[in-house]
Parts: sequence; C-alpha cells; structure tokens
Amino acid sequence: MRSVRFRVIAAGITLLLLVGLIGVIGLTLRSQPAVTIRPAPTPTPTATPTGTPTPMPIVDVSLVSSAGGYRVQPPPGYEVASQGAGMTLTRVVSATAETQVDSLSTISLDVLSLDALGLTADSSLEEVALRIAQPLLERTAGEVRAQEPITVDGHSGVMLSVQGIADGEPVETRLLVASPAQGRIFIAAATAPAAIWEAETAQAFTRVLQNISFFEPEAIAAGATPQTPGQPTRPQISLPAAPAPSASTPAVQGEESVSLSSTPIIVRSTATPIAIIGLVTPTPTPAPVRTGQVWTVVSDGNRMNDLAIAGNTIWIASDGGALAWTRGSSTPVKFTTINGLTANRLTAVVNCPLPDLGVLFGSDDGLQVIDPRAGGWRQLNSRNSALRYDDVSALACDAEAGYLVVGYARHGIDVFDARAGEWRHLDRNSGLASNNVRKVAVVGALEEIWVIADDSVTVAAGPNSTFYSAANSPLENNRIGAVGVAEDGTVWLGGEGVLYRIEGDAWTLFSAEEVEDAGFPLRLIIGVVPIPDGDVWIGDMEGTLCRFNPETTRCVEAFRGADGMANAPLTQLKRDAEGRLYFTTAGDGYSVYDGANWRKFVKANEGIKGNAVQSAAPAPGGTLWAVTDGGVQRIVAPNRPPEVIPDSNVASIQTLYRARNGELWVGGEGAGIWNGESWRLLTTEDGLLDGTVQTIAEDSRGRIWLGTSAGISIWNGAVFVNLTGETGLPSGNIQALLSDGETMWIGSAGGGLYRFARNQLEVFTAENIGLPSNTVTALAKDGDLLYIGTDVGLVEFRNSAIAPVPAIGERPITQILALDTSLWVGTRDAGLFYDLGDGWRQETTEGALPSNHVTALVGVDDAVWIGGAVGGFVRHAVLTKE
Repeated sequence: MRSVRFRVIAAGITLLLLVGLIGVIGLTLRSQPAVTIRPAPTPTPTATPTGTPTPMPIVDVSLVSSAGGYRVQPPPGYEVASQGAGMTLTRVVSATAETQVDSLSTISLDVLSLDALGLTADSSLEEVALRIAQPLLERTAGEVRAQEPITVDGHSGVMLSVQGIADGEPVETRLLVASPAQGRIFIAAATAPAAIWEAETAQAFTRVLQNISFFEPEAIAAGATPQTPGQPTRPQISLPAAPAPSASTPAVQGEESVSLSSTPIIVRSTATPIAIIGLVTPTPTPAPVRTGQVWTVVSDGNRMNDLAIAGNTIWIASDGGALAWTRGSSTPVKFTTINGLTANRLTAVVNCPLPDLGVLFGSDDGLQVIDPRAGGWRQLNSRNSALRYDDVSALACDAEAGYLVVGYARHGIDVFDARAGEWRHLDRNSGLASNNVRKVAVVGALEEIWVIADDSVTVAAGPNSTFYSAANSPLENNRIGAVGVAEDGTVWLGGEGVLYRIEGDAWTLFSAEEVEDAGFPLRLIIGVVPIPDGDVWIGDMEGTLCRFNPETTRCVEAFRGADGMANAPLTQLKRDAEGRLYFTTAGDGYSVYDGANWRKFVKANEGIKGNAVQSAAPAPGGTLWAVTDGGVQRIVAPNRPPEVIPDSNVASIQTLYRARNGELWVGGEGAGIWNGESWRLLTTEDGLLDGTVQTIAEDSRGRIWLGTSAGISIWNGAVFVNLTGETGLPSGNIQALLSDGETMWIGSAGGGLYRFARNQLEVFTAENIGLPSNTVTALAKDGDLLYIGTDVGLVEFRNSAIAPVPAIGERPITQILALDTSLWVGTRDAGLFYDLGDGWRQETTEGALPSNHVTALVGVDDAVWIGGAVGGFVRHAVLTKE
C-alpha cells in the first residue's frame, strides 16, 4: 500500500510544479487526453519473416515539439507523452533495499510566453524562475537551496535547486528557465523523491538538458501569433463564428505527426538515438455533397442529460443529439450530425438570448448553437471564439443579469460578463479547487459562482474563492449532485440523501434520517429547484421527487413511480415560469408535472438503446448485433426499436461475435454465450484466462478463440486451451483476431503480428518486416492482401512485404472492413477513412459521424454501419461509388 501511495505523492509534486507554470494543464495527464509522438513507418518492404518468436529490440528516439520549437532525446527507460508544446517524461523506479518502495521520477518540459506568465520583456530570468517556482515553494514548504547560471543549446538560463516535503517525504526538484528567443521562455522541471534523486533523476535530467536543441516554432514560422493555454484573458468580447476556411488553404504540416489519444501510447527508450521524422499526412478528398439519404444516424435520443425551455419549445440535450418538443406535441424534431451538429453527445443546454447567441448546447466540441428565430446550427469552440476549451459539461446563463458561465469537464470555467464585454477563465491556477466541473450556478449578477466538482465545491466571488469539502465544512461527503439558487440568494446543494441550505455563512442540513418523511430522497440528489414560496423541489437518481418545505421539514408533495413518470435514473430537474416541473432520464425520456398530473414524453422508434457503442457484428436477416451502454441488442432498422436481450452478467463487455452455429459470444470481464434463449457464462473457473476479453474469432474447425489481455483462450466446446507468454507469445495482450482458412492471424500490443498455422507460431514485427509499430490493433483480408492496422497507421502485407497506406498517415487504427468494392478504416481520433474505388475520403463529426473514435465497422446487406464511442451509429447506404 505504501508503494502505491508514494507514487501518488511523487506525481502530486509534479502537478504542483505544473500549477506554477500558469495554466500548462496539457502536461497533467490525469485530466486531459495526451498526444504521443510516434515513429514513421518503415518505407521499404523487407524479406520473408522468421518463423520463430523474434525478440523486439527497443530503440531510443529523438522527439520534436513543433509547437514548442525544441527537440529532445528522452533518457533510457522513460515513458513519453506530449500535448501542445509540452512533454512529460516519467519512469517508475523499482524499490530497493534503501527505498523499500517504488518511486516516480518525472521530467516536464514546456514553452510559454512572458505575457502568459504575467511578466514583461525587462524581467530577468531569475525573476521568471522564482515566479514559476512560487506555488511549489508554498505548497511543499520548499526552500531554494541554490541558484546558478546554466547554458542550454547556447542560450543562457537559470537553474533553481529546491528541496521540499510532501506528505512527510522529502523531495528534490530542479527548475530551469531559458530564453531561446525574445518573449519565449523554455521551462524544464525534474522532480523525484530524495532517495532516488542522485542515482536516477539527476542523471536523466542532465542528459535531457545536454540533448535539447531549439528551432523556430511552427506557429511562429507560419506567421501566426502564438497563444498560450494559460493566458488569463483574451481580447475577444463576443463569440463570433469562425470564417469558413478557403478550399485552397493547405493543411498545416509540421515536422512531427501526432494524434490525440484518450489513453497515452507510450514510447519507451533505450539504445542508440534515432530522429523521428513524421509522415506527411495527405489530406483525403473531401466527401462529396450528399444527395439522397446516403448517411443515416441511428442514436438514442431518450438518454437525456438536460433540458431548457425557450418560448413554446422544450429543448433536450441527449447522448444521441438535440431534440425540440413543441409544448403539447408528442413527436419531437431531432437534430444530429447529419443536421449540422458536430457532436451527438450533448451534455448541457441553456436558453441564452444574449447578443449573437440563442439556445446553447454543451458538447465535447464546444458549444452547439441554434438561434430559434433564424434557425440553423453553428459551433463556438476554442478554435473560432473566446472559449478557452471544448469539453463543455455545464452551462449557466442569465440574459437580464448579463452573464454566461461555461463549465468544462477537465478545465475549470469560462465566465462571460456581457455588461463589461469581458471573458475570464478560472481553474486550479486561478481560484478553483478542481478543474473537473460538473455543475455551475450563479448568485445575482456574478456576485458568486458556485462550481461543483467531483470532490469539492468552490464559491468564486470576485478575486476571492472559498473551497468547501467534507474536511472543512458541514458537507457529510464530497459527492454533490445538484446546486440551485433561490431568488433571495439562498444556495441549496443536493448530496447523498441530504439537502444543504447555505445562507451566508450559515449552513442547515436536512437528511433523510432526520426528516423522517418516506418521500424524502435517500440516494444522490440530482436536481434541486427552489421555488418562490420557499419550498424546494428535489429529486434523486432513483426518481424519488419531493417538494420539500424547510419550515415543516416535510415533503408537501412526493412522487416515485407514479403514472406518467419516466423510469429512473433521473438526470436533471427543471421548472418553467408557469410552475411546471420537468425531469429528464437516462433512457426513458422526460416527464412533466403540471401541478395535478404527470405526463411522459419519449422519442418513439429510436433504432438503438444507448449510444456508447462497444462492438457490433452481423445478425440474421440483414440485422445487426450490437453492445452499447444500453446492453446487448439486435438492431432491426434505423427507425424501429431494437430487440434488447437479457443481461449477460458479463461486466465491461468490449467485443461480441456471432458464431457459425448462430450463437452469440460476448467478451469482457469473462465471456458469455447466448443461444437465443439463455446465457451461459464462462470464467476462470472454466479455464478462461484471467484477463479482459478484447476480441473473438472462430477457426475453420469451429473452435472459438478469445483474445484477452493475458493471452489467448481457445474453446473447443468443452474446455479451454490457453496460449500465453509462457507458451511462446511475445506479448499476451491480444488486440485483434482474424480467421483465414487454416490460419489464425493475431494482433498484439507490443509483440507485433502473429500467424498461427499447423500448430506453429510465426512472429512479424517492426524489426523483421518493417511494421510501423509492434502494436497491431485491427486486421482484415482482401484476397491475398492482409490489411494491418496499428497504433500508428495502416499497412498492406502481401508477398512477405509491407507497404504503408499514405492517406491514413500515422493515425491509430481501431477497425478495418474490407468488402468486394470498398475499404473502410476506423480510427481512434480522426474518424473514418473509406475508399469506394475512386480514392480515399474522410468522414468526421464535421460531417455525419457520431464520434471521431470509431468502435465498430460492420457490413450488412447494402450498407455499412459505423459505431462511435459516443453518439450511436451512422449507416452508409451505398457500398459502391457515390
């Protein structure tokens, strides 16, 4: 236990240090997706591979930050992740007799402008270094033991040596600042427990500094004005839409090819350095203007997250798009990516009639905006407006008071003061207890902003902030599900079976145990709506609703499961100007209470239940098997309800496969077989390997192969036969399986590609045939041509030779579908690439895709179904040229 804790301490010190870098959140891998710089694929095919397991030599790399304008060689054994101009190098140092615990050695690099640091051009490097180090010194009781000049790639710098304490453990930190160009500050910081500093981190940091070289950053070279993530303000005072890019404008191409990843792919380094030169990624031919219904989105609009009332329309933000219900109508209008959205998963909605705004929907791509008067959708995001980030999780707007507050899932909040025409950003560097915002509420005209995070509550009032948690306030725990503000400024918070009233500094708690009313919610309170007479409506996640009177401490009205009420889980609670009460649910639509009766509204004939697609496979009769967050189901048609089968009791299902005998297999934390009537579970007690099942295939003899994170389990109908590292697999982390006659092709994470035939295993790697990576993520066959998807691109394998597919570049591949007249390739972050015989095209959420992370590709009759990690499916109805 102490080993795990100490790693967290070391990581925490690094995070504290990064807080001092004025907003360089891109390096904190806890809260944002990482970017990994990957080697270019080997361009020249090589000879026939060996027939025995081949050791994989690990090479060193030279990493390039085009945005930061520097190159660096990571020290041996360090894992490298990068985002924007920053990089983080980490290594876990195993316990020794002296340390007794595993320790974390971390080196962080970034480039900032003097403006971002709040300094001027006449500031000395010593002043810059001390400004950056100040938060670290304060939070670790640190002391600067030495300050000395240093030269990095011919540029003068200053190095600070800092010693501090974290959770009783001594830590060492070195902070270097240098100025490779006027107004540009290069920052390098190394942190480790004192016990391993001299033996490990000091040497690694010295090597990094010796190998740093600078050049002009890409953005500056292009004539652009650099913008820093941590910059406190921006000059914009409105939210203009970005001008449409010219068709002749070339894509920006840098020296590195990078791709966003929700899970960092790690580059490990030892041995001789080599330079990474990224592939130039060609721009695919844009998809043609669509005529007819070529694309059809299939999503579940009944999994709702929020609602807003604008005039006579109820607007719904769902995981499957936006819905607009005219009051009293039973049929809504639905909007998805084929109607102008750039994301189907919408997290929040608010009616915000400030100038140039309207009804605003939060999404992972910023704000989706519709003006009910003008009609049509447009987007406001970090690329075209004053919004600082894109991962919008919460919204609050009051046109009369003149404000808009935008909460981000990982980046704090943006606050727009329309009266002053000013934007400001708040995060952990500038007044919030946490960047992970879940709810926001405002008292008055921005007098107080209440920010609810996963583990804390922040009240931001002007330049000051107050933090509340279970450790320093009456909160019974840190889990808060709702916040509401009454007309008199009283703030209400909903917790786990407890309601909090805050009037100034006075807190009052109303708990289920003390209230002694059977109608009072017992679970996490998701909605809190104060009403003018002093009562407050509250609702918990299980659908218990109570109109609570704080004077009598009783529920004036209480409901659960009444006629007209949608089924839980409840996701939001709202009230309109006429006093009607609304609540949304995750799967059963929404309900309205008019003071006498409840009425439920559901989007009928949704073709799927749930929107987070994990896997899909062909089903009989031109239908589709799929597994989503709504369960295992057979999709019949885009506009017909699916057939949902009973729960398999297999946790975290990641893959499914329909065997030739008609049985449906699912894999996750165990495996299950559906015979059409009931499930049979297979676990470690049956001989299944103790690992997550990630892929399933069937060989020519009818045996079912289950690729797991621990190896391969082969089911012969009675028992399992297992293949692991102990039996010859270079890597047991199996990502893909493809049956090819008497051969089984196997894709692994780290071990390359395997061919199993005649009870022999052949291994194909980057070293013996030139694979771009030894992590193989997807496989497909077209005649004698094998398509191999990796975490850094797609290649063709034929006649013992590898040829890259340049149109895909170095993007991480998730799915491949080879049909008679077309080829389809899904990626983890760049959407879909497809070739109908006339060249490659790309489709993203800017067009029809529900998500740029493609999780399923299935051909059924005359259509291809493309599943997204969020947002459901999109169906392409033509398999030949459009």
